[in-house]
Amino acid sequence: MKLRSLLLLIVVLLFAVPAFAQDAAPTVGLSGSDELGPYLVGPNGLTLYIFTPDPLNKSVCSGQCLVNWPALTVDSADQLTVADGIPGTLGTIVREDDGTTQVTYNGQPLYYWINDAAPGDTTGQAVGRVWWIAAPATVSVIPNDTLGNILVGPAGMTLYIFTNDTPGVSVCSGDCAVAWPPLTVASADDVVVGQVLPGEVGTITRDDGSIQVTYNGWPLYYWKDDKAVGDATGQGVRDVWYVINPENLVVNNSEALGDYLVAGNGFTVYTFKNDEAGVSNCADDCAKNWPPVTVNPSVAPVAGANVGGELGTITRDDGKTQLTYNGLPLYYFKEDKVPGDATGQNVGDVWFVVAP
Repeated sequence: MKLRSLLLLIVVLLFAVPAFAQDAAPTVGLSGSDELGPYLVGPNGLTLYIFTPDPLNKSVCSGQCLVNWPALTVDSADQLTVADGIPGTLGTIVREDDGTTQVTYNGQPLYYWINDAAPGDTTGQAVGRVWWIAAPATVSVIPNDTLGNILVGPAGMTLYIFTNDTPGVSVCSGDCAVAWPPLTVASADDVVVGQVLPGEVGTITRDDGSIQVTYNGWPLYYWKDDKAVGDATGQGVRDVWYVINPENLVVNNSEALGDYLVAGNGFTVYTFKNDEAGVSNCADDCAKNWPPVTVNPSVAPVAGANVGGELGTITRDDGKTQLTYNGLPLYYFKEDKVPGDATGQNVGDVWFVVAP
């Protein structure tokens, strides 16, 4: 018995020493892949995700949603740690449903995906067109209650354009650049574009030699009076400074289809032959198979380059605001799994991709 007890003690010590000797994994760490680039992981190494319907600093995922997408939680905000090299703002919210403390990144609640079994799995990417890997980026998109989706920098702070600029040229220097600091990078190679961000992110060289980031050619700036993630107090200043709403529709191209329209998240959009201008006749089971493309009702939709046509909206029977193109309501197809899929083309001879 003594020998058995001694052996048991040795085994316990062998396993216990490394646990005390090494630091615990950070709450949020960094991983990556060739396909997706860098992305965030939890202390267990599993991929973390954001849910685009979530408002800033609030989770609307509960019930079965939370079973499928477990929240990354901590016992206390004081326990938060982050791996070196991750820009951005780590925070917490208290969930309304169960009182747990959920971790946020740049104000966006973080989740796991139930079907990710091991570190490196990213099977939750683009699920339902609303779940995306959480990733650090030079420029990314976050929701704003009054302004809709807006562009932010690496730490989640709001970005602006200056209408006195022209694409590719900044005329904000001196005191202007003190009040409106440019978003800069050490090298154009350092620019990382966020998930679900249409348009073109590039750089220009400023007069002082620094490299400023641009969106669709327009130089990007912060505002000195914004103090926290979600602030957008620079909106409309002197009628020349404005937040940037990413594009709702952009042009894609394939050999089979030529030019066709996709939403800002990269997913193909369709029209329904049985609809008419300003009226959707797709509801209930139809809308489950062909989810409407919805937008923030308080923000005018934005068209990408070469889209042509007229963007508008209608209010559906359920109160949601659906995007229209030349008056016709737009939809996704549930069988399209990744951006660029167009498997809904000509389904039933009534569903069609949209030519710009």
